Amino acid sequence: MTTGKRLFWIIAPVVLAAMLLGSAWLWLAGYTRHGQTEKVPDLRALSMEEASATLLKLGLKAEVIDSVYNDEAPKGTVVSQDPDSGKFVKRDRTVYLVMNAVQPKMLNMPNLVNLSKRQAISVLDIIGLKVAGMEYRPDPCMDCVVAQLYQGAPIAADERIRKGEAITLVLGKGQQGEQVPVPDVMGMGFAEMKAVLDLASLNLGLVVEVKGCNTGCDTALAKVVRQSPSPGPDVLISPGGLVDVWLTLDTTTVTP
Repeated sequence: MTTGKRLFWIIAPVVLAAMLLGSAWLWLAGYTRHGQTEKVPDLRALSMEEASATLLKLGLKAEVIDSVYNDEAPKGTVVSQDPDSGKFVKRDRTVYLVMNAVQPKMLNMPNLVNLSKRQAISVLDIIGLKVAGMEYRPDPCMDCVVAQLYQGAPIAADERIRKGEAITLVLGKGQQGEQVPVPDVMGMGFAEMKAVLDLASLNLGLVVEVKGCNTGCDTALAKVVRQSPSPGPDVLISPGGLVDVWLTLDTTTVTP
């Protein structure tokens, strides 16, 4: 065999393998659309129809996987998405959406009567109801629930109620004229302050001032800078008493 033929049989398999690998790479790149990606847009606050149309223009798909109820977001709009906005994905990818329900979920009202105050607050929190406030009436059992009210009227156990609604707890105040100390809520956020007052058997009175706040959302982010009555173990008021607060968004001036 001549030298030329010998080189041919050595080089030919290498060239053929290289051609096959190159062809496979080109086919795979085309099949997976290598390098062809789209930036996922921000779909929050869009309706399902608007989100689908926006994604369709980019060659992407939309699929709703869940719904929640949020008072602060527009009803029937996107509240979260996966992948998140700004991510790069290949065409034909599905973007999964969580929508804000038009109507809140309906619940069965629990029976809170004869529970302790702490138990009742815990039950309401677990199922998604709020504490509107507390009223006290003479009863031998201090801080025991003697009635449950919704919008000023009694609400029976198992009655249907929207998730997120607020219930007033009517509690026993004992028969000895018991009083409770005023807790220190300085530096707390609105939700934490309300929870502490609830557990202390007291009600939120006036929000006298909210510095730098223009919306309800701002109020939720504000901190307590002053309260009345002032806190202290020797400052006692009747259960169900009111505590007024002053709020601010300038948290640099607040000392917890």
